[in-house]
Amino acid sequence: MRIQVLGLCRFSLLVQGDFQTTGEDLDDNRAILYDPARLERRMRWFETLCVPPLMAQTDPDFTLIVVTGEDLPEPWAGRLLALAEIVPQIRIECLPAGRHAPLCREALSRHVDPTADVVAQFRMDDDDAVAIDYVAHIRADHRLTIHMTHKHHPVVVNYTSGLVARLEDGDLSLHAEMAQNWGLAQTFYFPGGEVRSLMNYRHDKVWAKVPTVTLPGPVMWIRGHHDVNDSRGHLIGKHRVPADSEALPRLLDRRFNLDLADLRAALTLPLDRPLPGDDPALPPA
Repeated sequence: MRIQVLGLCRFSLLVQGDFQTTGEDLDDNRAILYDPARLERRMRWFETLCVPPLMAQTDPDFTLIVVTGEDLPEPWAGRLLALAEIVPQIRIECLPAGRHAPLCREALSRHVDPTADVVAQFRMDDDDAVAIDYVAHIRADHRLTIHMTHKHHPVVVNYTSGLVARLEDGDLSLHAEMAQNWGLAQTFYFPGGEVRSLMNYRHDKVWAKVPTVTLPGPVMWIRGHHDVNDSRGHLIGKHRVPADSEALPRLLDRRFNLDLADLRAALTLPLDRPLPGDDPALPPA
């Protein structure tokens, strides 16, 4: 059975509506999304938290579509393209401004393999991460959905165990959390032969619309939280799980290919100071 694994990640995508920090006015949204400090913050999270686990996937057969605005400023547009050169699974889609859901649906549809028996779709934000065996789990756990498969709707699998990386007052903290339907490490299995999209479903309400499977188990995701999150983190901390703080660095390395000291150094570095190897992103104060 051929299972295509297809992910979607938005990077400062200029759209109308659908978010708490932006609205219907595209000029206002552009000013918010393309603020240099905001772009630098999000790029650092993408480069240092999101990408390393993708590069270390135990099953490398997947595609991640990164959608962004066609007028994304430099140097951030160039840095996105440079990442796509390093990570062959990343495809950059530079889109004109428009409505959020239709733009993302169309971007996904351009990459669907019509010969696949199943199209497994997932979404993630540019400041989140999935475990290095997430793609492998997507294929292995499909067996749990076989008897719920229907031609008119997907079946969704959620993984409840994760971590929250919180940047606050110049410090990065990490804690364990149990959560469901956060839209992170949430897999939508669609039958092949038709172009459909997870963008037809709200990630937090999908349980009311289609069959879902909720799996505890190994830590499968990291949710980033900082001052330019769209969600403002209103759910974070509600289901915090006790964890051995001394074991967290080993967990990050084993499950996410991340070094906590390096991650903390990169994400707490002042935004007007470039990361090692990067050109200065912000003008001097």
